[in-house]
This record gives sequence, structure tokens and C-alpha cells, in this order.
Amino acid sequence: MKHIIAGFTAAMLAVLCANAQTRTQTVALEKGWNAVWLEVQPQDATPQEVFNGVADIVAGYVKPVSEAQFVQNTEVNVQSLAGWKTWYAPHRADAPLSRLHRVGANMGYLVHALEAAVVEVRGTVEGTDLKWTPNRFNLAGFTVAPQGGPTFRQLFEGSPAHNHNKIYRLANGVWRQVLQPDAEAPRPGEAFWIWCGGGSDWQGPLQVRANSPMGIVLAGDLRAGLEFGNASKVPLTFTMSLVVDGDNAEIPLAAMIKAVAPDAAGFQALVDVPVDFPAGAWTQAFPEYEPGDGVSLPLALRVKDMPAEKLAGLLKVETDVGTVTWIPVHATKE
Repeated sequence: MKHIIAGFTAAMLAVLCANAQTRTQTVALEKGWNAVWLEVQPQDATPQEVFNGVADIVAGYVKPVSEAQFVQNTEVNVQSLAGWKTWYAPHRADAPLSRLHRVGANMGYLVHALEAAVVEVRGTVEGTDLKWTPNRFNLAGFTVAPQGGPTFRQLFEGSPAHNHNKIYRLANGVWRQVLQPDAEAPRPGEAFWIWCGGGSDWQGPLQVRANSPMGIVLAGDLRAGLEFGNASKVPLTFTMSLVVDGDNAEIPLAAMIKAVAPDAAGFQALVDVPVDFPAGAWTQAFPEYEPGDGVSLPLALRVKDMPAEKLAGLLKVETDVGTVTWIPVHATKE
């Protein structure tokens, strides 16, 4: 089975290249230094284009850092610190020293803005999970709701590797430790340094796993599993929505539900029954799950309702604590 799945995933690469799910990320920049978590992959990924001419310096983190960076020298200074690739605007005298030529999704950046601005970044949604370097500070960010997002405690309480206050966020060009994780909350598009104590695959209070690192991949009658698990220490509820806008198509999906029905011999048997999701954009609420509980949702493609051979779409999962997970969906009739 593993060989079949691997072969199918490789065969789907052509579909992924031809079909892209996009969304717009809003990034609020203050004048001076900002720590930005980029959630989408821009089509034109040059720093100058992504930050719309507002930024004159963009630095990408490429190496783990020690705690000494924050304790001994809390001010941002990418010129004096190792581990950064930097882009300088063309008008600057140090522009020839630029080594950062493109930015990417699910990455943290230091952005120096010439003025306060709100930047709209349109890009594709990548299905890659957040990767943690153990026993190091990691520059990380999470997708959270614009209003009513989780506190740092709610975000990390369920993870032994991150449930502490060894978190630093940027304020007025200075890295400041989060001393009250119960009272402070990460902002949308914000990157912060957090210590990872040992190995970790933490993705947030609600762990969402698709059948592929690229998201949900559906082809013909092949089903795809979508798993949800409450990794926090409190009950969680969440909703799942199909987003239909721009490049995101209306993909005809069905949930495969177990039901008891007579088989060919007339005996009662457990069978899979498709329950169609509505046409167009829709939102499905899920019940409350206790810590450690979750649900597996097998999804199928309603092939007869496919308006085209190949479609690309987006699922959006929102929890009651304000975390958000975007899941790309790739669908093909064959």
C-alpha cells in the first residue's frame, strides 16, 4: 500500500503544478523592524515585490540561534549576527551585498519598513507542516484569527517542548521575553522566537493531518483521510469550510460515514455511505472534543459532479480558541 500511495503522489505532481490554491495574507507593518511569518507563497517572491516597496531590508533566518542573542543583545542587528540572508533595497548603498533573493511560505523574516503600512500578499497555500529544530530557538509563527486568537499559553500548553515562557517577540526593534503567556497573544502574520525543548511535531492545539504533505489529494474513486485531534488540555470545537473564491474552485466532496445496512446475502453489515457536502461554499460544524480525543473523516470525490478534469480548492479549519489551518485540496477525475 505504501508503494501505491507513493506512486500516486508522484503521479499527482503534474496536477499540483497546474492547479494552485491561493489566499491573501494581510501583513501589518510598523515603521522600523517587524518579525513577519509568511503564510503563503507569492508568485513573484522577490522581497521588493512582496513588501510592495515599503521595506528597505528583509532578512531570512537560516541557522539556529542561541539564547545569548536575546539575553546579551536584544536589539535587532542582522549585519552583526550570523545565520541570516539579507536583501537590501536597490536605493541603498549596501544593495550589492544582498544574498536573499526570494521569500517563501511557512518562513519567518525580519522586515524593516520605511513607514507603517498594511501589505496584502496573494499567494499559494503550501501544505508543509511547521518543522522544529530540537533544543534550539526557532523562528516560528501560527495562523490565527484577526480577532479572538489564542494566548501563547493556549497555543502551546499541550506541548511539553513549548509549554514555557521562553518566547521572545519583537517590540520597537527589541526582542522582549513574553513573561505572561496567559495574557499575551500572537498576532496574525507575526513571527517570534520560541525554545523547542527536545523533539516536536507541534502544529497547534488542534492537530490536523491530511493524506499527503501537499494536503488532500483525491483522484477518481480514491479516498483521502483527514484526521483531527485535540492536543490541548481543554475541550475544543471547530468548523471546516470550503472556500470558493478566486483560484479556489467548488470541489464536489462527500464524507464517507459508517452505517449498518444489509449485504448481498441479507445480513446486516457495516458499510460506507457517502454524505454529500452542499454545492458551493459551505461550513460544517464539529462537536466538542475532549483533550486527547479526535475524529477521522474519510473524504471522497463526487466524480460525476466534477465540472472539469482537474480542480484545486481550499479547506479552512477554525477552532473556538482562534487557531486557523488551511488545507489545499487537489482533485482530478482520473
